[in-house]
Amino acid sequence: MKSRSTGFLALAEELQSYILSLLPYRDILRCTTVCRTLRQTYMSSSELQYITELGGQQLLPVSDTDLDNHTPISKRLQLLRDKAHAWFKFDIHSFENVSIPKQYHDAKTSLADRHLCLFNEDEQSAKIFPILPKPSQQSIEHDWPSGSLCSIPNADSIEVFMDPAQNLIAIACMIADETLEMDDERLYIDLGTLDGDGGVHPEAAGKTLFLSGLPRCEDGLYTIENWKLEGLGRHIAFRRSLLVHEGGYKFGEEIWFMQIWDWQHSTTSSCVLSDTIINPEVGESLDFCFLGNDRLLIVSKDLKLYSIEDLSQAPQLLACFLMPVSVTGIQCLLPMDDIAHSSQLQMQAQRTMWTSDPKNRILSLITRTRDATNSLAFIISTRIFFDPQAGVSDRTAGIPWEHWGPLNARIFVHNWRCRVGVSGNRVLQAFPTMDMTLVEDYPNYLLYMMDFSPLAVERRQGLGRVVREPSTIEIPELEETLTTSLPYVEVVSDRIFGVDQVMDIWVDKDRIYLPKLNTEESDSDGIAELEVIEI
Repeated sequence: MKSRSTGFLALAEELQSYILSLLPYRDILRCTTVCRTLRQTYMSSSELQYITELGGQQLLPVSDTDLDNHTPISKRLQLLRDKAHAWFKFDIHSFENVSIPKQYHDAKTSLADRHLCLFNEDEQSAKIFPILPKPSQQSIEHDWPSGSLCSIPNADSIEVFMDPAQNLIAIACMIADETLEMDDERLYIDLGTLDGDGGVHPEAAGKTLFLSGLPRCEDGLYTIENWKLEGLGRHIAFRRSLLVHEGGYKFGEEIWFMQIWDWQHSTTSSCVLSDTIINPEVGESLDFCFLGNDRLLIVSKDLKLYSIEDLSQAPQLLACFLMPVSVTGIQCLLPMDDIAHSSQLQMQAQRTMWTSDPKNRILSLITRTRDATNSLAFIISTRIFFDPQAGVSDRTAGIPWEHWGPLNARIFVHNWRCRVGVSGNRVLQAFPTMDMTLVEDYPNYLLYMMDFSPLAVERRQGLGRVVREPSTIEIPELEETLTTSLPYVEVVSDRIFGVDQVMDIWVDKDRIYLPKLNTEESDSDGIAELEVIEI
């Protein structure tokens, strides 16, 4: 650097730019402060600015030969900046409504790659269709009429997972045959294509995934059963829980089981987790979500991080993160177009140039308090689950909240009836326009957009409010306070919503989806329409 005739500055600007492009984005930005020459090199290079913009928004580039060849990097840079600025403007007054077929008003509803996925367990039917598709979007629309989901006769579907990015449908089925003594023989998972006729998925190892080692409870005990079927890339996971008690309202134990498959390479799996929770609290639940292709997060009273890199063995516990309060539910809302950081990126239904980084995104955990009207929303950066936690000798024994939480999280008071929307590093949450203790009925709400990405402060262009100072929440049941300080930029909408309009909030890279409850049918409180807001 000191010699302009023989040092780094003597190199051609193209070589300087190439060498700088090999650095992490933060180091590139540091180099631009060293001297005017490097600053000029940076300002004249769209590639360097694109690298720092992706890193600062905590995004990863998606390799797509057609898009790369036809979209100059300067254009990609401008699109990326324009999209971030559009979110800070946060104009949510213009929207379109999408009707949901009447037979699916009470169905389980989910969003994946700009497709609406519907499953009606009572009628044993399912449907997928694109939501206001753009001309360039690859769309899938298919109906599964009543009785067509399961391949084996006398079987009922209990859970459905759809992934348009891989043209995949997975269906958990239960055979209604009391002569089969073991649940392993009654439960199975069918794989198929979303746009096909029930044949074998071309990427699958077989048509059916087989379960093994399912737990059972003693005869005569009353059980409530629940389950979850989820997938990401090559992984499919099935979780089953049995809440057991002898009568009354207090549960004696919760027996849970989870099995994970590499569905592209095997129909069987030794990757199994199971445990028993003694005397679980009413309303307490166990849930899970994938954190990229090789990690799994299980949430109950604490957060347990597992490695699922080797599916020939049980998941390996990497760390246990202790929570300051008991978590009774999880919202790990990572839409399919956000979490498709896998070998299947080129198969995405909605072609894109970038996706969020699994190591640097946000998830939301909800915990109920004794006050039935409110909960606490824990907004947590996933970077903590990829941090080696220097100074902690045994990560599996339990890392105290004080060591990992305050700097990597924010906590907000939250109406438990409403849902938090999460996509990448953006969080959408509804807050009441007035103190809820001062109104008898449900108050009106404003929608808050919070951006936790490092470049949010620089890219807001005077919009929104920068929040760097710590915030403190009182926990009456613990008689203590919790202080958190993860920085973010906050933008508040000027549109007022009723509580029924923000019961569910879905969000992806450039849209907000607000399900509208069915108010016309007295016997139904399901979703009749979907309000779609383009950002």
